[in-house]
Amino acid sequence: MLPIDLSGRVALVVGGSRGIGVGIVEALCRAGARVVFTHRGSPQRQATLANLLEQLRGADGQAEDVVADACDPAQTKRVIDDIVRLHGRLDILVCNVGQTLRRPVDQVIDDQWRHFLDINLSSAFYAVRAALPHMEMTGHGRIVLIGSSAVFDGGGGAIDYASAKAGLHGMMAYLNRNYARKGILTNLVHPCVIDTELFRERYDTEEKRAGLASTVPAGRLGTPADVAGLVAFLVCPLGDFVCGQAILVDGGRTLFR
Repeated sequence: MLPIDLSGRVALVVGGSRGIGVGIVEALCRAGARVVFTHRGSPQRQATLANLLEQLRGADGQAEDVVADACDPAQTKRVIDDIVRLHGRLDILVCNVGQTLRRPVDQVIDDQWRHFLDINLSSAFYAVRAALPHMEMTGHGRIVLIGSSAVFDGGGGAIDYASAKAGLHGMMAYLNRNYARKGILTNLVHPCVIDTELFRERYDTEEKRAGLASTVPAGRLGTPADVAGLVAFLVCPLGDFVCGQAILVDGGRTLFR
């Protein structure tokens, strides 16, 4: 058996309370990492979060949640500094925050443009900026940015979303050019047609979801576990020679439908 072993590693998943984020948190926990994940503290999701933490801890996972606004650089820095203070290190950073609002270009107002760029791009920058000094101190770090197939096909519902997710590619390139030789490797994962709560809000009937699945060469919709498995590989020793890659997790849909 070829193991994904993250024993002794400390991970932060920014945006880990639902959908793809939950899948990543679960996968890293199962691989043995101590995982901290952030969320916005929605009162409507308290019971769901409590159940998630109970399940993870019941399966011998080491998980804890922190309420923080990913678009607030001071809060993000405080979360990361606290992780290092409490656990001694930060080995893995996964930037998973994302949000979109479907509308045509002529209905995108200036404040919305800035808002969605902040959520989908700046949030990752704030986390990376805060994490890098700690990773440099240990000479080890694994960063995974979660993008979107929208950077290839213009999907995602809005120009601000596609533009911001495309910006993550430049961020990844810069980080590898300047930090890979310091032991800090960065990769970019682009999901598409992943069956999550938010996905089901947009495709709200079985008929719509089946229609979309029919456009996927692999023959089905993706799951959060499909994305999480790749992330776990990239941040474990098996992925130590993989960096600077933008990888689609889409069943072949983006390029081959």
